[in-house]
This record gives sequence, structure tokens and C-alpha cells, in this order.
Amino acid sequence: MSFHLRTLLTVSIAHGYYAGACTDLGFVLPSETAKLLEGGRLVARVREGMLHVLFDADPQGAPLVSLAGKTLRVGLKQLNPQFGNITAGLLGGATLSHRVNDPVGQLGAPVQRAFVGQVFSHALSDAERPITVSVSDAAGNTLRTQTVTEEDDRASVSFDLTGLPPGALTLRETSGLETVTTACYLDPELQQEGAFAVLELRIDPGFYTAPPAFTVAYAARQETLKYYLVADNYTQAEASLLSVTDTGFTEDSRPQLVFTRVSSQDFTPADLPAGLLGGSNAQVVLFKSQALVPRRQQARRKVQLVRTSTGDVLIDHLPQPGADSPHADVIIHVLKP
Repeated sequence: MSFHLRTLLTVSIAHGYYAGACTDLGFVLPSETAKLLEGGRLVARVREGMLHVLFDADPQGAPLVSLAGKTLRVGLKQLNPQFGNITAGLLGGATLSHRVNDPVGQLGAPVQRAFVGQVFSHALSDAERPITVSVSDAAGNTLRTQTVTEEDDRASVSFDLTGLPPGALTLRETSGLETVTTACYLDPELQQEGAFAVLELRIDPGFYTAPPAFTVAYAARQETLKYYLVADNYTQAEASLLSVTDTGFTEDSRPQLVFTRVSSQDFTPADLPAGLLGGSNAQVVLFKSQALVPRRQQARRKVQLVRTSTGDVLIDHLPQPGADSPHADVIIHVLKP
């Protein structure tokens, strides 16, 4: 038996931290999606961090089985435990980032949803009674509802969603003229797999002739870059002549980093304690960036420690926080014999 496999769609991960492909995330195909792939003669493969979904075609390129109108659900989970150190706006816990291809050729904005199990409880947000709580699906169909009265003054409600298909849900609390909504997502399988994002990709007939390339983009974490200079055997006057400058921004084609000098007596509670950084013979000075600095894998060249009185460069390339660092505090030791 011969197969003529053609691309139906691809999903790639882009991240501001990396100059190239991001392989920090893995793709999770729940059993429902795996069955859909099998029935539609589709094959899913991951190559260099990119998901490729292929379809079996006849010699003319038409699909042997069309899944037009069906939706593939794909979960994302972290393969790199340091992913949170380099990623902006990443929410933890039971929060899921939900995205659909609307319009069909591109991914819409992410919606943050709370994972719920087949049986779950929800704490009511309003003390007013009566209050009606309902659960509806993505199409707006009401699936479950209950009302808490003054006589039955519970602080929470419970729902049993056993037997319902996985997918996006909306929980609504209505009391008087006020309605509060909570975005939820039902999928025990993806929840158990540790997925923190889910993509719902509705297959359009045009995918079989013009396969879309979907990209899930993550921004690099931005923070104040802090260089704590510990100058051993330096006098205060000598330490005052040291400075951190950025002379490599043009060469790197990036914005220039500008640093503010902060003496140890002006450290704030948000800074590392100066007394824990150096001994009695050390001068401790902080140089912190005036703007937020995005994390990046590629080192920034020529962020230098210099002696301003002579222009001597003491350190050509200061280190930057790596993916293994949860903060942007960098401690630099210099010693005068």
C-alpha cells in the first residue's frame, strides 16, 4: 500500500528569548484527537519543535478522507522546567491558555481559563441571595444550572460534568441585575498531562490545498537588570570611578542599555542586602538598568565594567542572567591586590 502524505497544517513555537526555534514545549494529543487523526487518515509528527499534521492524499492531491469542519485539540506542556524564568505573563497553577483559529487561517488571542474536573466545586463570588449558577458550553448551550436561595445559604456550588465532552465552558453567577462569568476548561486528560495551553484548530476545506502555518508566540520576560559590584580592597573614592556601560548595542543591533548607579546606603528592600555581598574591605555598588531588559539566550556583547578616570575596561563582557536564574541579579567581584 502506498501513501501520499501532504501537509494539512503546522504549529510552531516562537519565543523572544531564542534567536531560533523554541523546543521548550511539547505537544500533547488527547485520546479524542488521536482517534480523530486515525479516522481522518492523518499523521502527526514533531520535528525540531514543530508539529506537522499530514493527510493521506490520492494521486491528484485530494484527501482520501476529509475532516473539514472537525476540530483538532492540541495541548502544550513544558519540557524545560526553566521556561517560566524566561517567559512573560506565564500563569501557573490550574490556569490554562486557550486559543482557537478564528479566523480559520490564524490563531486568535489567548483566553485564560481555569481547569475544572468532571466533578468540581465553585465558591460563590456574591453574598446576595438568591443566586443562580449555570454552566454552558462554547456554543452557549446551558449544560447545568442550580439556584442557591436564602434558606439554602451555601457558600459554594458543585457540578457533576461526567459524560460531557472536553472543551471550553463558561460559568455564570447571576444575582439581581449582576452577572459574573468565569472562563473554564474541561479536560481531565490534558490536566493530568500537565498541559498549560490548549489549541483548538478547526479544519477548513482550504487547508487541504493551502496548509496554514500556525505560530504560538511567547514574549521574553522583561525585568530590571541589576549588577551588584563588590570591589574588594577598593576605597570608596576608587570604587566611585567604576561604571557599567553598554558599547555593543550598535554591533548587536539592539537598544542601548543605560544604567543608574546606586550606592549601598540607598539600596531599597527590593535590592539584595549590601551587608551580605561583601566584607569589611569591600565597597558594594549597584548598577541597575533604567529600562526593563528582556531575557535573551544570545549574550549581549560589550556591556562592560570600566574605570571612568582612564577609560580602562576591567571586564569586556559582563554576564547576563541565564534561563536557570529566577531573577536578574548578577553579582560581580573585582579585587585590587
